[in-house]
Amino acid sequence: MKKYILVLFALLMAPLANAAPEFKEGVEYKVVQDTASNKPVVTEFFSYVCPHCYSFQPLMSKLEQRVPELELKKVPVSFLGRELGPVLQRAYGAAVLLKVDDTLNPVIFDRIHRQKKMPNNLAEIKAIFIANGVAEKDFDGVINSFALNGMIAQYDKLTERFDVHGTPTIVVKDKYELNMNEIGSEERFYQTVEYLLSLD
Repeated sequence: MKKYILVLFALLMAPLANAAPEFKEGVEYKVVQDTASNKPVVTEFFSYVCPHCYSFQPLMSKLEQRVPELELKKVPVSFLGRELGPVLQRAYGAAVLLKVDDTLNPVIFDRIHRQKKMPNNLAEIKAIFIANGVAEKDFDGVINSFALNGMIAQYDKLTERFDVHGTPTIVVKDKYELNMNEIGSEERFYQTVEYLLSLD
């Protein structure tokens, strides 16, 4: 009987333990900037060629659903994919300017990782845009524009500022970087981000 009481007590305590997880600096996260943003912002540094980034996209979508006030920033890095890295970085920026990033992101990720059809150059990127409803003149109007060049410079500046060397890298409130190797599960990822969003 005593054994069953102990088991019941453990089951009753389990939700409480899950409700108040402990997170430690140097374990689940590290501090990368002195000052935190006063906004609930999460920055995802990614590359279309990164398989982990591909599998990570559903988690980021669910995170936005869990935290409706969240401001999610996606920053494409140029250092992966060799000579194609800057081209894919530019493709993401063009999709943002054309307001088709929500459509094009899954298409490009799917083409590279599920279909195994890596685009070889900017012409093939352009063809993907056109196949998904973007007018050729609209693509041509942004792909080398002053606005897009400014975005590329900002992406590179942020990548350097946060000393990003791998993807996906997740930074919360411009101050805390997640240690994905220590988080261990999808639910704990959400809990860690929500905890860090509550900090100053």
